[in-house]
Amino acid sequence: MNKFWLTVMVLLISVSLAAQEVELRQDHPDEYVVQEGDTLWDIAGRFLTRPWQWPAIWQANPQVENPHLIYPGDRLSLIYVDGQPRLVVDREGRLSPGIRRTPITEPVTAVPFSVVEPFLVHPRQVGLDELPGLPYVVANEETRFASSKPYRSYVRGLEGFRPGDHVVLARLAFQLEEVEVEGRTTVRQNRMRRNLGAVPVDERPIAIERTLNPFARKGRVAGYQLWEVARAEVLTAPTDGEPAQIEVLGGRLEVQTGDYVLPIDPHIYDLTFVPRPPEGPIPAGASVIGINGGETAISHYQIVTLDVGRSHGFEAGHVVSVFNSNREVRDEFVGGLRGRPGPTNVTGSRVQLPPQYIGQAMVFRVFDRVSYALIMTGNRAVREGDLIDQPDRRL
Repeated sequence: MNKFWLTVMVLLISVSLAAQEVELRQDHPDEYVVQEGDTLWDIAGRFLTRPWQWPAIWQANPQVENPHLIYPGDRLSLIYVDGQPRLVVDREGRLSPGIRRTPITEPVTAVPFSVVEPFLVHPRQVGLDELPGLPYVVANEETRFASSKPYRSYVRGLEGFRPGDHVVLARLAFQLEEVEVEGRTTVRQNRMRRNLGAVPVDERPIAIERTLNPFARKGRVAGYQLWEVARAEVLTAPTDGEPAQIEVLGGRLEVQTGDYVLPIDPHIYDLTFVPRPPEGPIPAGASVIGINGGETAISHYQIVTLDVGRSHGFEAGHVVSVFNSNREVRDEFVGGLRGRPGPTNVTGSRVQLPPQYIGQAMVFRVFDRVSYALIMTGNRAVREGDLIDQPDRRL
C-alpha cells in the first residue's frame, strides 16, 4: 500500500476513534521497547483494554518519516496531551541490549506473519461459471495418480498459456453455497469430501455442482474455494488434441489427476494495517463458517472463516467479537419432571440461552463473500456457527 495513503487512512481512523473513550490498562507501562516478534495487537494490548483503539492514542512524531510504522528497537512512551493519553516513538533513545544491532527494514505487523502466511498465499476462490473453464491435470508421469518430485504432469485446456509460464496447481477444498438464514442470504462452506475430478472438456456446460459434489446441502452454489498444492512451469503448449506438459517445481502436496491449473495469484498482501472496528453495521446473524484444519473448536491464534467479506464492507484489520451461537436446552423441571412438582410461574420445556462472549478475532484476508480472521483473545473454544458482532459488545 502507498505509504501516503496508509498515513491518510490511519489519520481518518484516529479521528473516528477519537470520540470513543480510550481505556488504559491499570498495569500499563509508561515506556516500552519494541521487541522482535511483537505484533501491533500485542503492543496495543500492553497499554489498552481495547487493542483496536491503537490509532486513538498514536501521536505523530515529526522526527519520524512514517510514524504509523514501528520497528523492533523503537521506544514507545506514554504521554498526555490536553489530558488525553498519547503514544510517541523515540528512535534515537536508549535501546535494550541486543535490540536493533543491525538496521531493520521490516515494520511490526498487525498479526504474526508465520501464522497467517498459508492463508495469504494458498487459497483461491473462483465463481460458479469460472470452474468449468479451468485447465486440469489429466495424468502424471507413468500414468500414476500421484507422483514424486521432480515429475511432469499433463494438462488439458491449457490454451492461452505459453512455455515458460509459471502456474499454480490447486485442489478443490470447499463449495460455497448461498443459504437463507433468518431472512438473510449468507454463504456456507461445504467441504469437498474428496477430489471428485474435473469436468471433461466436452462436458463443461453441465451443472458442475451436481458432477463435483453429490453431497451438497440444499442451496444455490455461489462458487468454489481451491487450495494451492504445488507450483509448476509450462513446458509445452497443447497441440492437435494432445495435452500440454508442465514440470512440477515443488509444493505442499503431491499433484493428483483432477487438480486445477491457474495463473499465479497477483494478490499482494500487506500486514501493516491497523486494528479497528468495522465502519458499518455487521449483518445480523453473521457467523463463523469454517475452522482451520477442519477441527470443531479452536482457540488463540487460530484461523476461522467468516461469512462476511468485501461486499459487506469488511477489510483487513477489522476486529469483531465472537459469541457462541444461541443454545436451546430442555428445562427438566417443568411439568413435574425429575420427580418434583413443576414450577407454576414458567411455561415451556425448551429454553433459549443468550449468546455468551468468547473472544475477539481480527480479519487479515478478505474475499467478496467470505474472509479469514485470526482469533486474538479469548479463553473459550470457537466453533462453526458462532456469531460475530462489533468488538465493543461483550455481553
